[in-house]
Amino acid sequence: MADFYYLEEVAARIKTNRAHLSDIDDVLLDVKTKIHELPLKRSAESTFAKMIGITYNDELEDLEKAKDKLVAQKEELENTTQKDTATFIAEITSLDLVIPLEPVPKFNDGNTIYSYRDGAKFTNVFDILSELLGLSAPLVVKDVMLSSSEVTVKVSDELEAKKKFISSMNEVQKTLLLKKK
Repeated sequence: MADFYYLEEVAARIKTNRAHLSDIDDVLLDVKTKIHELPLKRSAESTFAKMIGITYNDELEDLEKAKDKLVAQKEELENTTQKDTATFIAEITSLDLVIPLEPVPKFNDGNTIYSYRDGAKFTNVFDILSELLGLSAPLVVKDVMLSSSEVTVKVSDELEAKKKFISSMNEVQKTLLLKKK
């Protein structure tokens, strides 16, 4: 059974792995730059070392090993991130998705407001969901505002609010399924 608590964990992993990927890309760029520059310096550096009576330390082999290791780490993180993103989409589009909303809403200024149970917040879920949909958070779909802390429906009738909420979630799921293909 898919639920928002699990999706929050998956979304957090996606964000963490993306941050690690960015760090690896920065280090990899630095290593590749050094590998590119080394042949330009090697002749002068080795001659100079010989002239002053010290051993020249050719870093090329170590840099190549570091590059290979970084490339492998990058590929592994990319694969993990792709799998987690696929899992996120599969879970959030599941017909068994459980969204832990309080069953009794609050009413304010003609709006019906559902909070998440136990004051839960799903920041990572909505960050990834917004990104996948190409929208900014909070998401507004068919008079329903979906956010990390609550769901606000722009009607004051509870039954109508439930129908609009169901319709908006179906719309989000359909859109994600289309993007998945």
